Amino acid sequence: MLRRFAAVMLLPFVVCATTAVALAATSVVALAPIVSQSVAGTTIAAIADKLAFGLVNDPDRSIVPAFRVADQAVPLGQVEITPLKPLVYTTYVAVPLQITVDGRVAKTITAGYRVQQYIHTAVAAHDLTPGELLTSDDVVLARVLSTGRPSVDLTSLIGRKLRAATPRGGAIFVEQTAINQLVKAGSGAILVVHDGPVALTADVIARTGGGLGESVTVYNAQTNKILNGTVTGPDRVELVLPGGESE
Repeated sequence: MLRRFAAVMLLPFVVCATTAVALAATSVVALAPIVSQSVAGTTIAAIADKLAFGLVNDPDRSIVPAFRVADQAVPLGQVEITPLKPLVYTTYVAVPLQITVDGRVAKTITAGYRVQQYIHTAVAAHDLTPGELLTSDDVVLARVLSTGRPSVDLTSLIGRKLRAATPRGGAIFVEQTAINQLVKAGSGAILVVHDGPVALTADVIARTGGGLGESVTVYNAQTNKILNGTVTGPDRVELVLPGGESE
């Protein structure tokens, strides 16, 4: 009696399992045949590259792909890829490509490129540390990728103090440096006054600070006068009177 009851209870599960197998077999047979093919994105990009790279001949500009071209699914048949008229902008180039199968247009895609600009500017000739006083041996002119900022002349950096560590080849901009104050406000200095062939010196107090070649204001306690002169060295200021020549 128990065996007969168990057989009856298991019957629905057997039927369901048999049905599932049958449906699975049916679904495999019902799969649609493959009617498409894939065109490699690398193949498409190679055709676009030949056209795009020839559009920029400036030695200080270059073109790089903006994104990877994906593989494209198209119908079965003879595939042809034809580049269309490119769109050229200052910072971007777009190359449309038409994919045809057996003479019919299947799809049109676009390959994009960034236009990179280079400048010739001052860079570190070797690894530099913070506080280093820049000399002609520390900076060189090099071609670097532009970030939209103007180039920096080497002479504008000589004698300035570096604010932060800079690796070899790293661009150096003026704001990354500070004036090396050879004359400091409130400190004593020597004032040299040139009046024709005569040069007079006096002990003065700097009212303002400055670096090499900059104008500063000094106070002469002996004459009770405030004068302006040019920094020519550490704690040294020179003033050339009209008609005078500095030695």
